[in-house]
Amino acid sequence: MEAHYPKTIKLSIHSLTYRQNEEELQLASYSEQMRLLYVAMTRAEKKLYLVGKGSREKLEAKEYPAAKNGKLNSNTRLQARNFQDWIWAISKVFAKDHLNFSYRFVGEDQLTKEAIGELENKSPLQDSSQVDNRQSETIKEALEMLKEVEVYNTLHRAAIELPSVQTPSQIKKFYEPVMDMEGVEIAGQGQSVDKKISFDLPDFSSKEKVTGAEIGSATHELMQRIDLSQRPTLASLTETLKQVQTSPAVRDKINLAKILAFFDTALGQEILANTDHLYREQPFSMLKRDQKSQEDFVVRGILDGYLLYEDKIVLFDYKTDRYDDPSQLIDRYRGQLALYGEALSRAYSIENIEKYLILLGKDEVQVVKV
Repeated sequence: MEAHYPKTIKLSIHSLTYRQNEEELQLASYSEQMRLLYVAMTRAEKKLYLVGKGSREKLEAKEYPAAKNGKLNSNTRLQARNFQDWIWAISKVFAKDHLNFSYRFVGEDQLTKEAIGELENKSPLQDSSQVDNRQSETIKEALEMLKEVEVYNTLHRAAIELPSVQTPSQIKKFYEPVMDMEGVEIAGQGQSVDKKISFDLPDFSSKEKVTGAEIGSATHELMQRIDLSQRPTLASLTETLKQVQTSPAVRDKINLAKILAFFDTALGQEILANTDHLYREQPFSMLKRDQKSQEDFVVRGILDGYLLYEDKIVLFDYKTDRYDDPSQLIDRYRGQLALYGEALSRAYSIENIEKYLILLGKDEVQVVKV
């Protein structure tokens, strides 16, 4: 018995809602087909011929329920497979109503060339060529011009698509390494470090969600608002944080102790000792030439800060990105800092540019030279 009858029997039963939706879709489809048939039949001006195919014996043997309110029975309409089924049912159900149309069956033996005849071409076909068209020369010239324009656009595609103004982030890709080295093992450089994979459970709490971009914007604003005329303290940073234009949830995410620790680093000490040389949140514009199209465009951006000396410039930029190793962010922002350094060098005619990243994406602040 077990070999012939399974222990589990699966049943698939459509719900009432599913069946109702199916019926509504079917009715809508049939309604549209009836509308198309009506529109097609009413286009005729004098006489209409409908040609179909079927077995005479089967068609004449069909029986249909009586009409109700001048309409075919609902089942008759829904069981039809094509337009011919509807027309045939109408001719049978309303046979006594003088429908002003008739039908006849034609067998294959009657479909001969002699019986059907041939179509008579009363007017010769017109030559579709435009040789004798008085506009042909004008059209030819216009097509040639369009072709020349397309060739020109193809040759100068890079210049056409080059934005006239770009930010360092937009053109950073020109300075990034060709290969993405993450996950690539180079022979002779040791094994890649295994990373622990963790799966965080979804947070369904109603507390406000804070994005990394919001934290980064608030941190940058805080760093620009800090009063450097005296050494910052945790209390002064707390008061300054209140002035930052952001939500309380974002303020709670900013680690003031980490920011305070930055001023204990060598770069932080240098900034505090040379505030008269310090420039913060400085916008810049620089004309640069695109390597591909050889066209000039304008680079615009904002420098987080720099120290301007007679013989050198110390450029620094805050980053709140999360990272595993500082080299990741160095590679990521090397091109951006190169643009900043080029802008400062051209503006002050100073070639010696020291570039630093202030990394705030971990529990402890790190300052790295690029």
